[in-house]
Amino acid sequence: MIVSYYYKIKPTQEQITKIDNWLELLRRHYNYALGQRLDWLNRTRCQIDRCSLISCPIGKIPGQPNYHYQSAELKQTKKLFPEYKEIYFEVQQNNLKRLDKSWQRWLIPDKTGKRFGRPRFKKSGKLRSLSFSRVNHPKAAVKFDGKHIIISRFGSIPVIVHRPIPDGFTIKTATITKKASA
Repeated sequence: MIVSYYYKIKPTQEQITKIDNWLELLRRHYNYALGQRLDWLNRTRCQIDRCSLISCPIGKIPGQPNYHYQSAELKQTKKLFPEYKEIYFEVQQNNLKRLDKSWQRWLIPDKTGKRFGRPRFKKSGKLRSLSFSRVNHPKAAVKFDGKHIIISRFGSIPVIVHRPIPDGFTIKTATITKKASA
């Protein structure tokens, strides 16, 4: 059984600044990856009855930038832009998975034949969550001890546990979402 629990965290001002910085870098990377995909789509498509020499590529057509291609480029991104070295690889991969999911929903109709809208570029402040795919795993960057969530690059963040996690349940993923507090 898959169950989602939402808990409020109380980060320090320094941790809030670091989370906001990560969200901004992830937003930029999301927009860059979406731009790569839309550029590929524009360069490889032309009208059925005619092909313009100006807008259609004559030479080598680039490979399709899918999730695996863009995930493999993450190492190059970290070399070109050192500020991305701070962000965990799995967080960046989850960001690309989010883009790939919306891209697939746009191109491929679901069982009922419905297609969703084209993925949009994110404005500043519109990317509000970052995800960690492993929690309490020996190689995981995130640990949860019941009262604190411990992220090695953020430190220990207090968690308000208003509902205990049932016995026998294991935490698989963690997502930090920025919401307006009440």
